[in-house]
Amino acid sequence: MSTKMTKRYSKTEVWPVASEVAVDTPLLSTTNQPGWALTASGGHTASKTVGPYTVSGILDGGVGLGPLQVTVATDGAFRADVAGASAATARNTIVYITSGGALTLTVGTNTKFGKVDRFIGELSATETSVTLGVF
Repeated sequence: MSTKMTKRYSKTEVWPVASEVAVDTPLLSTTNQPGWALTASGGHTASKTVGPYTVSGILDGGVGLGPLQVTVATDGAFRADVAGASAATARNTIVYITSGGALTLTVGTNTKFGKVDRFIGELSATETSVTLGVF
């Protein structure tokens, strides 16, 4: 489950994805609806290390999901690195998502994703709380 929520979400959906998706990944639907992966996709695997041993191939996707399905929130706010964000970034500044899935303040050919709720800057220099899909 997501560990990056900063404001409660109330709407969830199951979306198809083209490849495996990790939890806490920003996503766009096929109709450009912003979403946040609350779980990993059904076929996603992880590795765990205990002492000198690493076990790979552990399924960690959402229960009941197909291999290329993911449960997403379509509202709420989540912490993420946003390229170009700083303590000087104003609240409600538009956040965009690149074709590679990175969040940025740069318009360019990127797609609107949400708005800055607040700058956090605790875990990285660009960590920001982003409210999904509010333009």
